[in-house]
Amino acid sequence: MSVHVLYLVKYENDQKAAMRDTPAMRDRAEIHRQAIADFGGKPIAQFGSYGEYDMVYIYEMPDEKALAANLHLTDTYGLAKYSKAIPLLSSDDFVESLRLASETPTKYSPASPEA
Repeated sequence: MSVHVLYLVKYENDQKAAMRDTPAMRDRAEIHRQAIADFGGKPIAQFGSYGEYDMVYIYEMPDEKALAANLHLTDTYGLAKYSKAIPLLSSDDFVESLRLASETPTKYSPASPEA
């Protein structure tokens, strides 16, 4: 089963300076597209940003192990000050998850009665 992910990244300042000063390193989306493909994934969209995050990626990986391997690789190079990977569901799967939550018998409850 494939996994879709939203990946947000804020680069370290020294890495961003290196991208500014080294033309071959500027297109991080192209470099990341190749890293996604190396693990059998498929890039869907990449956007540059400013503010809290520098780049936003949406991509599909063949499974969770491939996704984790891709994120391990990305993390080990120290490019990011911080990043966030958010698993994504299709709208239909999201609706189905709400149905499942409402229909599944469980004794799970809040810790306090006021919640």
